Order: sequence, then structure tokens, then C-alpha cells
Amino acid sequence: MAPPFRHPSKFGVITLRPSKRHGTLTYEQKGGNQSTVDADGVSLDAYIHALYGFALQRPGKRVLMIGCGGGTLATMLARAGKRVTAVDIDKVSFRLAKRYFGLPPAVECHVGDGLAFLRKTRRKFDILIIDAFIGEYMPTHMKGQGLGEAARRCLTGAGVVLVNICLHTKIDPTADRMAEGLAAAGWPVRLLDSPGAERNAIVLAGNVKGLRRPALTLPPAARTGWTRRNLKVMRFRKWKRAKRR
Repeated sequence: MAPPFRHPSKFGVITLRPSKRHGTLTYEQKGGNQSTVDADGVSLDAYIHALYGFALQRPGKRVLMIGCGGGTLATMLARAGKRVTAVDIDKVSFRLAKRYFGLPPAVECHVGDGLAFLRKTRRKFDILIIDAFIGEYMPTHMKGQGLGEAARRCLTGAGVVLVNICLHTKIDPTADRMAEGLAAAGWPVRLLDSPGAERNAIVLAGNVKGLRRPALTLPPAARTGWTRRNLKVMRFRKWKRAKRR
């Protein structure tokens, strides 16, 4: 693969960037870094390892993922014995995830809108992971209270929702608003966040009381220390209610 390797998509050109120095491959779309993996398909991104760690703390095997990108987390969870169903609106994502990122055939793939899938499926899942972005921004319809209502109908009673949020400034309220929306839908909610401006936070909802802060249990072969440090600074904090005018 000659860097960079570009693939057209109606949702924005997808660029794959291999690094000979680190032996890694990065998936980019609309300015957003969707996935970076080592030669074995293990993520270098701390938030992926946080989601992975939370999912492995839950005993259930049925995982529904909204958002694919390079399919890195789906691959890691499938290798760990979870039964993963992935939904992405961009069919090109699945093709690239299988061809270049090692997405296993055991991962069940559906092309379509994630919220619509939640509202229509009759299946029950133990874990719902939402990591859906166009570039660096989550689709607006995935942020509202309707998400909590749709999630509830497809999760088991002991299920958990894990939502990855990209934050762009120190005072970006997006994660807190997501937490507030899920709480308004009747969910117990927790929030894992990092220091800094541009960063990832994870909103947890449902059966989340006993979940522990994740450690790096599947170290990538490249830039291991960087991934471990970024994961280590992620901490639980209280979420803040939006100020009303």
C-alpha cells in the first residue's frame, strides 16, 4: 500500500495512512482520525482501550456497535470472545475494515443508520457501543433523548451503553449534555473524561455502578507507552447539568 491510499465515499473520502516507522495504519475521514492500529490490528487509541476494558467487565457476550470506521474495536472484542454486530451508514467502511484492518468474518455487519437500527431491531444485546462520527462530529440525531429510549428497547435488563464523545475545547459541554439526556431517559449515568482541550470522553449508562476504570490489558505493539499514558489519565468525574436561560 503506497501512502496515502484514498477511497471515495459519499460521506467523504477515506484516507488510509500507513507508517513504516511505527508499523501502523491510520484511517481518516473528513479531518477525523477514525482508527490507528498496529500490525496485528490492535488500536493505539486510549479511548478504544477504555471501551474495550469496560466491555470485558460485563459478563454478556452480545455486543451491538453503532459506527465502524476501521472496525478496530469490533475486531478486538470478537477476538476476546464477544459476539459483535456492527452498524455503519457507510458501506465503504466495512469493505476497508475487512480488507485492511482484519475485521473478522464473525462480526455481523449491517449498512444503515444506527438510530433507525436501534428502533427497528427485535434482538436484545448486553452491551451497546456508540462510536459514530462524520469526521470529528457525532450526527445530531444520535445526541438527543431519543437515543436513550431507542437503546433501552434493545438492551437486556443488565445491559450497558457506552458512548464515545469527541470534545474540542476544555469547556465543550457535549459529553455532559449526552449524560444529561441519558439520565433524563431514566438511566444511571457515569462519565469518564481526560484533561485537556481536544480529547475523548466516554458516557456510560445503564448497569454501570460496578464498572472500574479500565487498564491497558491488550497493549499495541507500537507506541505502547503513549497509549498507556493517555489511558491512565482518563478518570471518572461528575457530569454537569446544562445551564438554563
